[in-house]
Amino acid sequence: MKIEYRSSFVKDIKKLKSTALSKLIKSVIENCENAHTISDIKHCEPLQSRGKFFKIKHGQYRFGVFIDKGTIEFLKFGTRQNFYDDFPPF
Repeated sequence: MKIEYRSSFVKDIKKLKSTALSKLIKSVIENCENAHTISDIKHCEPLQSRGKFFKIKHGQYRFGVFIDKGTIEFLKFGTRQNFYDDFPPF
């Protein structure tokens, strides 16, 4: 699948200082690149009644993504405590 990044996701990533989190992010992105369908993405769940918005869960961290027509757009990254405050973005 094709991968795109929104500026809000890039800002969330730049705040991080842990190399362990960097490895986690890299592995999730590689998993998404290698996926052919949504069901191939590990730990990916749709948001209820939100259409094409999905969350990818890894421990206490969440990735907010928008999936449409073979393109995955990473929108947000954060801990589960503050992730749902501004995701999905509307």
